[in-house]
Amino acid sequence: MRDGGSHPFFLRGLLMDTAPPENLPPGTVVGPWRLTCGAGRGAYGAVYRAEKVGQEAAGPVALKLSLHSREGRFEREAEVLSRLRHPGIPRLFDRGEWVGGPWRVAYPYLVMDWVQGRPLYGWARAQTLSSHQVLGLLAQLSRALQAVHEAHCLHRDVKGDNVLVKPDGGVVLLDFGCGTYPEAAPLTVGPLAPGTWPYRSPQALRHPWVHHRDGAPYEAGPHDDVYALGVTAYRLVTGVYPPPGTDLEARRGKRRGLRPLRQPAHSLAPWVTPGLSALIERMLEETPEARGSARELAEALEAEAARARPRGGGSPQSSEAVRPAPAVLPELPGRRAPVWAALAAAGVTFMVTRHLPEASLQGFTGMGPTATGTVGLAHALVTAESLAAPARFDGSEWSGKFLALEIPKRPFAGQRRPPCNRPATEIRGGCWVNVPGPCPKDGYEWDGKCFLPVAAPSRPDTSNYP
Repeated sequence: MRDGGSHPFFLRGLLMDTAPPENLPPGTVVGPWRLTCGAGRGAYGAVYRAEKVGQEAAGPVALKLSLHSREGRFEREAEVLSRLRHPGIPRLFDRGEWVGGPWRVAYPYLVMDWVQGRPLYGWARAQTLSSHQVLGLLAQLSRALQAVHEAHCLHRDVKGDNVLVKPDGGVVLLDFGCGTYPEAAPLTVGPLAPGTWPYRSPQALRHPWVHHRDGAPYEAGPHDDVYALGVTAYRLVTGVYPPPGTDLEARRGKRRGLRPLRQPAHSLAPWVTPGLSALIERMLEETPEARGSARELAEALEAEAARARPRGGGSPQSSEAVRPAPAVLPELPGRRAPVWAALAAAGVTFMVTRHLPEASLQGFTGMGPTATGTVGLAHALVTAESLAAPARFDGSEWSGKFLALEIPKRPFAGQRRPPCNRPATEIRGGCWVNVPGPCPKDGYEWDGKCFLPVAAPSRPDTSNYP
């Protein structure tokens, strides 16, 4: 007897119990929860839409299941969420372990609010944004961060992919998998905790190079979350990432030539009001103290939103409301085009899974969109091509691959094959780009030089976001 599916009852139950945690079929029971569909996957967990058995009328929840047995970050995420109560943060309903998978081991899971919405950047591409609207969204995010910090916790992975915009315009900060609190036991082996590279503060980016000998861990603080919010805001309104770890003091000659210059948001997106642009610059300040607390930023953003409100409460004027698009950064006078600019001209896309020294980042401004969903990905596909075009590249084939020191005998899946456009060169059947300066941990050495693999471009992603 069959249940209408392709497998008998007993076989279907067996498949549910032995399927890997990232590929559980609908109907699988995890604790008191029944999975109804998949909703996303990240480096540490898979998210499913679920409902409580016997209480289906209560509505759906988000069940996040670890991909690894005894994952300490799930315990930490659960502890962080249990300390937070804010409308812009999912509520934690339940936690437990599911025993199953090919090896019949225990995988931790969390159950949270099901948030219906779209990831921030995808949502923005479908909107006609105004400064007033952006200020309101950023104020909501600042209030959520305020709640996190006042509970003595940190998010440590604030970014557009971890923000959902609900149909009513409310925003929710997701994915506390990188979150921490003062008494949390250390989980990271290395100087930096997991996070997303272009959102790291200047202090975090410099730390591995300052402490490359002693390996001292970086102590993140609320100011790192604020900086990441600034990167999110900059990317939201301009369509590009700011150069990593930059500040406007470089324009006045301080450390000239050592770091790329950041253009204020309003210079790339003229619809951005001076007040919004100034607040974004404040969040991106070099000095952590100058960025202000999440509470101070929320108050400033709310005040500026009130000033930017359209007269009469109507829709913003067409001259101020536009759909954001990736900007083309103006060439800076009097500076030699660095290697990253050459890569941009060649349309080179390459993989960076950790960090590059600041000296190797001159002229870098763009990073390809990371995967969206309710779980942040631990890898990122870096593209210099976003300097000049809004093309998107699919990094799914790179997921979970961590680069070693020796160039493999065969190209990676998704790596560009010859002919290789300059400045890329062919090595062992794949296209590689030489990176000057100290070779990062993600780099490969060949003939005494450091190289990164070039990713083959794919078709633009035109699918709708959940």
